[in-house]
Amino acid sequence: MARVLDQEEEHLRAALAYAERGIPVLPLHHPVVRAPVASGAQAAVACSCENDACRSVGKHPLAERGLEAATTDPDRLAWWWRRFPLANVGVATGVAFDVLDVDSSQAANSLRWFTVAYVAKGRGPLARTGGDGWHFYLAPTGLGNLHPRGLGRMAWRGRGGYVVAPPSRHASGAVYTWVRDLATPLPEAPLPLRDRLRPAATSVHQARPGRPASPYGQDVLERWLAEVASAPKGERNCTLYRAGLRLYSLVAGGLLDREQVEEGLMVAAEASRLAVEEPVQTRRTLALAERVGSALPAGERVRHG
Repeated sequence: MARVLDQEEEHLRAALAYAERGIPVLPLHHPVVRAPVASGAQAAVACSCENDACRSVGKHPLAERGLEAATTDPDRLAWWWRRFPLANVGVATGVAFDVLDVDSSQAANSLRWFTVAYVAKGRGPLARTGGDGWHFYLAPTGLGNLHPRGLGRMAWRGRGGYVVAPPSRHASGAVYTWVRDLATPLPEAPLPLRDRLRPAATSVHQARPGRPASPYGQDVLERWLAEVASAPKGERNCTLYRAGLRLYSLVAGGLLDREQVEEGLMVAAEASRLAVEEPVQTRRTLALAERVGSALPAGERVRHG
């Protein structure tokens, strides 16, 4: 009983603390463990909404007005959690922050893994969800709720959205926890991710005025960065140089953004441990690759990496 009371107080304290930061808060339904109907059977987990077909256990708004009911009013929050003491805590996105919701720690492909590596490099607020996922908190972009292009099991929560916040409880029984809390400065969404959140026609990679973004250049970038990040010891520096030659030639040809290429190659070199173990050599390799690659502009007519 004491443990339940502690949880009730913890959820209210968290809701009030978020509100003090100017973050609108709303109560969410919570998981309920149902006693087994037969001897020896396992207990079932349901949602407090009492809908047996609920597919969002403990994650959807409890208030009738849904997200519109989100508030920073401490009296209103206290009333909610006195009435629903086990309610999970939801925080509105698009106001104080946006959130990249990564559904699982198991990367579906190299592009997805690399995007996560980009975001993690910012070292902003980070929460571990109860379902083996992550919430990366980033500076508001003004965007709404989106699914980044080409990135499965990832979602962007911005204006008109919300996420489940610590210390809420997941249907698995695990608790949402902070790895780095909201006292950590919010980083900007990195360029590769922002590109994935915009329609292809309005990509930030418009290196030449009036020229549409190049999906080809983006594809080559992602493939080379994945190769650099996964290069084995003994081949890392050579792979980095080859990648730099190709990518900086695309920068010179107007198909890629130099800032994105430079940042991407460094993150990939860090992922392979090359930049960690040989930082000076890494910089020299990149400088040489840029000098040589920039002298050989490439266009979309070249169709291999």
